[in-house]
Amino acid sequence: MSGEVWSFIETAGGGLHKSATKIATEATRLGNLLGEIPCGVVVPDGGDALAEELAPFGLQKLYSLKADAPGSWTPEAYAQAVAALVARRKPHLVLFAATAFGSEVAARVSARLGSPFISNCIDFAREGEGFVARKAVHEGRAHLTVTWSAPPPHLASVDLEALEAIEERSPVPLEVIEEAAEIGSLGTELLSRWKTDPRQLDLVEASLVIGVGRPILSRIEELPNLRDAAEKLGAVFGGSRPVADAGALPKEKQIGASGKWLTADVYIACAISGSTYHMMGIRGVRHLVAVNTDRNAPIFKHAELGIVGDMFEILPALEKISETEK
Repeated sequence: MSGEVWSFIETAGGGLHKSATKIATEATRLGNLLGEIPCGVVVPDGGDALAEELAPFGLQKLYSLKADAPGSWTPEAYAQAVAALVARRKPHLVLFAATAFGSEVAARVSARLGSPFISNCIDFAREGEGFVARKAVHEGRAHLTVTWSAPPPHLASVDLEALEAIEERSPVPLEVIEEAAEIGSLGTELLSRWKTDPRQLDLVEASLVIGVGRPILSRIEELPNLRDAAEKLGAVFGGSRPVADAGALPKEKQIGASGKWLTADVYIACAISGSTYHMMGIRGVRHLVAVNTDRNAPIFKHAELGIVGDMFEILPALEKISETEK
């Protein structure tokens, strides 16, 4: 095979979205697998400013789409710009992180180009001369192998839990290529923006997560109080597998290898010992804070900050400190 593997680089607040370096890493991995050039595409123009941040993750080219209009970018506008560039440059594969925004843009690009699209992939592999994608089905209890039956360009979104940002040991220089964004008439208009309450985010997308372990089961009546304290701190609330297995929290709130894999900026693990499976699911966390009454708990070996104490006292105390600072 020859050609290019593209990654759609999502931005937020003038900088990179937390998925950006991860989808860039995936493009680099697949570029190496297929013998193709890993590239990124960013819309609207921000290539020069973002290239330095993306350079360590292996991309060789960054297509930076410049546009004078529209002033308010909608998913439709993004899709038009990306689709036009794909039609011009003809990459072999275009990857999107399966965020809410990335998934919508991917679907619109696919519809606009008439190109095949496989959503929510968890892995890719070579099979002989072919190339296949793997998807989780039946709530993750089985995997489905699929491939594209039409010619490239092929499109795919990648499940956030399957992505990991890995810096290259010897990254090549990242070439920034400016391209004009081709945008025609739009059928949608951006009327307003608002910030989503972080407490309503999925665990995978949350920046601050508080998780509780097995001891909550012996004082289950305290669970609402701990949840309230976490939410007042602006955190998404979850728990370890024993907590979810006991029915104290829904399965979508389970943290760990068999639950949600976190990519949070901060994870506060309360009364969680730090089993191998739990630690595997939080390896993408930037800062780990551990709260445990057992000073010998294994999780303290991995924590950036360890607090020997009772979560039933620590979490309400953190809430009070937060309210005082406000």
